[in-house]
Formats: sequence, C-alpha cells, structure tokens
Amino acid sequence: MRSRRAVVGAVFFALAAGLLVWSVVTRREELAHALTRLTPATVVLSLVLACAGLVAQMLSWRSMLAATGAPPPLAAAARIYFHGQLGKYVPGGVWAVVAQAELGRAHRVGRARSAVVALGALAVLLVVGGAVAVVGLAAGSPGSLSTYWWAVAVVPLGVVGLLPPVFDRVVALGLRLTRRGDQQVRVAGPGLARSAGWALVMWLLFGLHAAVLVHDLAPASASRSVVLGTGAFALAWVVGFLVVVAPAGTGPREAALVLALAPVLGSADALLVALVSRVLMVVADAGAAGVAAAVGRRRVTAEEPAGTGSA
Repeated sequence: MRSRRAVVGAVFFALAAGLLVWSVVTRREELAHALTRLTPATVVLSLVLACAGLVAQMLSWRSMLAATGAPPPLAAAARIYFHGQLGKYVPGGVWAVVAQAELGRAHRVGRARSAVVALGALAVLLVVGGAVAVVGLAAGSPGSLSTYWWAVAVVPLGVVGLLPPVFDRVVALGLRLTRRGDQQVRVAGPGLARSAGWALVMWLLFGLHAAVLVHDLAPASASRSVVLGTGAFALAWVVGFLVVVAPAGTGPREAALVLALAPVLGSADALLVALVSRVLMVVADAGAAGVAAAVGRRRVTAEEPAGTGSA
C-alpha cells in the first residue's frame, strides 16, 4: 500500500513539475525581451522577496495546522506544503489540497484535518489578501475602488467567517456534508490569528516583489509604486485563485494585474511586470519544493543507523 502511494505521489510530482516548467518555457521569448528592460539587481531582489513570501505563506498554513492540533516539525511541514503546492499547476484547482492531504498522512495528519487546514489557510489568505488589495488600491488609486467594489463588500463578510465560532460551525457542516461528521476538527482562535498574521507578512513581501519591478519601470513614483503594487498584486492573486479552471491563476491573474497597475504603468509595461512576476513566482515555487526535498533527504540520511547501506 505504501509503495503504491509512493508511486502515485512520484507521478503526481513529475506531472506538476512538468507543467510548472512548461509554463516558463512557453514564454521564454517574452521573458527574454522583458529582462532587457529590467536591471539584474531588480530581478534578483524581486525573486528573493517572492521566496521570502512563500516561506511566510507556509508558516501561515502551519499556524493553521497548529491551531487544530500538534503540527509536524518545521522541515516536515515545509515538505508537505511546498510539494503539495505544486498541485496548483495541475488544472482543476483542488490538487494542491489533495496532495497536502496525502503527504500529511505520513506525519499522522488525517485527511479530514488536512482538508480543513488547507481550505482554512486559503480562506485566510483570501480574506487578508482582499483587505490588502482594498487598502493598497484605495491609497494608490482611490478611483479604482469603483471598479473593484466587490472586494470592499466581500472583505467584511470574510472576516466574520473567520471568527472561530463561525469558522468551527462551517467546518462542522462541511464534515457532515462529506460524511466525515465523526471526525471533529476545531480551530483554536490564537492559531487562527497567527495564521492571519503570517498571511499579512506574505502579502507585504509579495507586494514588494511586484513593487520593485514597477519601480524599475516607473522610478518617478516610488512610494506610489510600493502601495499600488502591493494592492494590485493582492487583487490579482485573489482573482486568479477564484478562477479555478486556470492552473495557478494563469491568465486571469496577469489580466487583473495589468488593469490594477494602469494608474502608474502603460499596458505594455504592466504586462511586462505581470509576466516577469509570474515567472519569478514559478521559479520560487520550484526552488522551495527542491530545497524542501533536499532537506528531507539529508534528515533521512542523518537518521539512518550507522553501517546501513554498506557491504
């Protein structure tokens, strides 16, 4: 049983990694042109900020996991999360949740708990991201809120939905509907708050990741680039997530980012920022998964008894 699960996991990992690589290869010419417009230092800084944002994202998920019970060690949590995240490159929108549930079983995290944590962490990211989008767009381009009025309306509803009493009732209802009502999963309020705190850190880092690209193309508006770039990226991510048929939000996210950046960039430059941001995020995802795998192999090797594997 374990060997079959390992084979299925390897096939899924290979498929997701292949689609991830393909998403970059298909845009190699556009990327080559884009990189001639940006300084190498800007691209490197943007990549570092994207990687830091992914770490904060993982910590937000782990805080949610800790809110439901004892979490696995940090290295194991990173492997579960970053490897599972490759599932978002597979069309369908649910594969990241499925992958995390399967990977979590090796660390005694039940499927029901994994699903609740994955969906809860996504809800936190969406609500906090919506709030960051509203604040950033309001400060950077007040008129844009008339276009994105739905974000202003949804954020308060999301905040109410994340209150522990409400959230626990929604979780209980979901478990009953999926015929897992016997598996109680409750989320502690402090853990939920920590998850939201790390989500805010993630959005600020991702926002800076986009803002440094914007600033390189429009240096005259530095402060506005940071504020609007942060709000625009958060809005684009939320839009990309809601369009579940697009792998990792490809397409809708770029379109939303171009529209949101219109006050500071022309459409061509905004599209360039969207393209480079997408590729850097893909590279960051691949790097995070690779580092998590390497750390996992090193820990397994260190824990092997002396003399194992020798003739």
